[in-house]
Amino acid sequence: MRQRQFEARHAALWAGMETEVVSRKPSPQLPERYRALCNTLAVARQRGYSPSLVKRLDTLAINAHRVIYAETGSREYAFIRWLKRDFPRLVRAEWRVVCLAMLAFFGVALLTGGLIAWRAELAYAFMTPAELSGMESMYQDGAHRLARRGAEDDVYMFGFYIWNNVAIAFRTFASGIVFGLGALFASAFNGMHLGVVGAWLSRSAATSGNFWSFVITHASLEVTGLILSAAAGMKLGAALLMPGRLARGAALRATASRMLPMLMGAALMTFLAAFIEGFWSARTDIPHFVKYLVGSGMWLAVIAYFCFAGRDRAA
Repeated sequence: MRQRQFEARHAALWAGMETEVVSRKPSPQLPERYRALCNTLAVARQRGYSPSLVKRLDTLAINAHRVIYAETGSREYAFIRWLKRDFPRLVRAEWRVVCLAMLAFFGVALLTGGLIAWRAELAYAFMTPAELSGMESMYQDGAHRLARRGAEDDVYMFGFYIWNNVAIAFRTFASGIVFGLGALFASAFNGMHLGVVGAWLSRSAATSGNFWSFVITHASLEVTGLILSAAAGMKLGAALLMPGRLARGAALRATASRMLPMLMGAALMTFLAAFIEGFWSARTDIPHFVKYLVGSGMWLAVIAYFCFAGRDRAA
């Protein structure tokens, strides 16, 4: 092939790449065009085309390489992109099961709490007298650390909370395999526990403020993580009940792959909740109103994150 024919065949490719390199606004097709450019450069060298053409292509290849790898270096890490965009988008896309898990948790919590506020003795239908007495002792005035049964330090309790919280999230997700009912029950059961304990301890001024100031901050992450775990588990159950055109095994694998990021987000939230619970919530030297203020801010931040993070501003 003569040089003129060669130049005519690839002129559009070179001109387009020169425009992208000058503008510093690479398109998604730039890496593919860069490979084509390198191929034409190799051909021009091998066939002994004019030094001016080889120099032009060589310079263009070098500049394109710089643009591509400068763009790659400036891209967000996958984790940051998932945290800022993909995770909240997934939660919003699955709002139906998220709302169902939320209704199971808060609905049962309000129901049981209302019953015990009405008739306190009904608490014994849900927990033993020893359990209720133990709860009272952990949140009494004068405790060095709230929610402590012994002299364990904060680091030890932090590790315990991580194990406990993250394990609950994974168990809740896995229980969804029972046609989604296990995950729904886990959400309702934890709501029942909060309703019973909260209503029981709210009966006395010696425990009411201590308990609610203790839970308000870390509950924003812990409860949300539990609800998202339950929602992901219910999607597993839905895949077994309504696999669509797929075989049940294939539908289960596809759903698990889609919902795994939600489970990982729930586990991350419960991990952070454990940190707050171990080093902030249990402290008794912080006034209640400060904990209420910080806790309210945490709840607003979590709600705003899932409502607005990852939205396309242009849209």
